[in-house]
Amino acid sequence: MWSVVDLKNDGDNFKMPWVLDKICRIAVDRSQGQLLKISIDNFGSIDMINYIAERSSQLRHLRLVKCYSNLAGGLAAAANNFPLLEELHISFTLITKDDIESVGRYCPLLKSFTLKATEYENVIFPPSQCNDQALAIAKSMPKLRHLALLQNSLTNKGLQAILDGCPLLESLDLRCCCCVDLEGDLERRCMQQIVDLKRPGDSTHDYEFHSENQRRPSSDEDDDISYDYDYVLGLGDYREYDYDYDFSQR
Repeated sequence: MWSVVDLKNDGDNFKMPWVLDKICRIAVDRSQGQLLKISIDNFGSIDMINYIAERSSQLRHLRLVKCYSNLAGGLAAAANNFPLLEELHISFTLITKDDIESVGRYCPLLKSFTLKATEYENVIFPPSQCNDQALAIAKSMPKLRHLALLQNSLTNKGLQAILDGCPLLESLDLRCCCCVDLEGDLERRCMQQIVDLKRPGDSTHDYEFHSENQRRPSSDEDDDISYDYDYVLGLGDYREYDYDYDFSQR
């Protein structure tokens, strides 16, 4: 019964992150190395991901949603322990191109990758990095069959690289990727190569995290809007707490 674990920190029964962190570690221990699928929603840390990785070499599906503590760099270290991983879902969680390349390198069976950005990543990362994630996917995930890059900042250059580097792609979700302009030869190639194509302007009503109204403010609006980056990354509510918690006491 511990081969599938689904932990969600929802608004109706909100718990402090370290409480669910401890629960997650107990569940991983009880799986006794046979964990196949784990979903973590609205909490998580690099240390916790490493804890899972060190004890779950059979993992097939990993889903990380709203891990606002920032997992950038965490997957790069953990991916080596997920040789059987087939599906990776990352939503509202910052990861780097190095994380993506490590997953591609150490998880040769990966077939499905979902990367849902937040509208603020375009503010945090400079335009020069807009295609970094797309180029990392193209470089390291040649056997990918299903790819969803919702609200990603990639451009036509990044999309072209993905089409070149991932020849087995059957489905491609580009909804809310406002920097992609599907016209001309690029559109024709997508139509020929991809069986299930979702365009940047397609509706997101059927997506778990409806984001049709999410967008980055235009340049005319930028002067009127200020961003609290601690809040954007989900740190605003937690900064005052001390996370030095002894998980051995259970």
